[in-house]
Amino acid sequence: MGATGSRSSPPTEKLLLSIKEYSKLMRAPVRDHHRDFIRFRDLWWDITVSSERLNEETGVSGSDFLSVSLFGVQNSLESSLRTDISIEILDKTGLYTVFQRESSRATMKGSAGSLVMYVRRSELEASSCIRSNDSFYVRCTIKERLRPSLLGNWFSSRPEVSGKVAMARSHTLTVDSLGQLKAALLPRECAYSTRFTVGGSTWYLKLNPTLAAVHLVRATKEDDETRTTAELSFTLEGAVNVKSGKMSHTFDRANPDCMFAYQSPEEPSTSTTDQLHVQCCVKVIPAVVPTAVPSRAATVPRAVDIPAAKIPAAVLPPAESILTPLLTAVHGVEPDSESLNGTTMVEGKVAVSGAKTVN
Repeated sequence: MGATGSRSSPPTEKLLLSIKEYSKLMRAPVRDHHRDFIRFRDLWWDITVSSERLNEETGVSGSDFLSVSLFGVQNSLESSLRTDISIEILDKTGLYTVFQRESSRATMKGSAGSLVMYVRRSELEASSCIRSNDSFYVRCTIKERLRPSLLGNWFSSRPEVSGKVAMARSHTLTVDSLGQLKAALLPRECAYSTRFTVGGSTWYLKLNPTLAAVHLVRATKEDDETRTTAELSFTLEGAVNVKSGKMSHTFDRANPDCMFAYQSPEEPSTSTTDQLHVQCCVKVIPAVVPTAVPSRAATVPRAVDIPAAKIPAAVLPPAESILTPLLTAVHGVEPDSESLNGTTMVEGKVAVSGAKTVN
């Protein structure tokens, strides 16, 4: 599973788990869990998937959480800090990420070399993650963090950037029944789409049917200080038919999402269908890279004796605008649920029906 790469491709280990008996895991009166291990660079990591009830006094189903943790077994804190880890919960096909948490140096140091992700049970079931056989996919990735180069800036490694990065794209979230989704979620809970990449950033949609709002969210880590400006628009068809118009938003760690309220929560729907298609078109605006301005003074070789009055003034080159073409929005086809080799984006589907109870 692991692969040892060059300076620009650090060693990486991935493990895809199919967690069975989801209903039993979440509804058992006594805390149940699934446990597995992954080996990376001669060190063992413990993977635990379990149910958590953070408020046992209320007994409200919405207080149930699924937790996935990744912990280095007898690993030193120093070795953990040199490692990047990621936890993902995939959609039904096992191809596309719905929920994800990535480590940072701060999170690894504060949690003694472990990473934990919590997902609400109701949002997990509403976001098309539970398969028909009562199982779901978890993927854990462990990657060695690159050390700073001892030779400084002369031979320092730089991130590999593809010359064909898509700067514009559309993504669709489909809800089978908006009414059932609203009944299944608490007021602040949402249904999530699969994640997609635009302009070098990872994005996802989330829909709150109670507040009648849809969000575009840029996924960030705790130590991510980058800022991304994007133009976006929403189009809703089916149970609600409305367009947002073009909006602009700068996404950063403090403001990671942009919301569109598609109707008043009290406003009744007049549509004859309960299905809803939410499409978001995103265009990332390239960041302006400052460049050095050449000096206006002309340089004269000392060996040539030319009168200063005959030296022509230096002419600055005209500035050129870099226009990024708006790529055609691509709508993928949902792959076969048993295939695990796809790489393209597909439309997210929301299945409201809960998982079957396993006796």
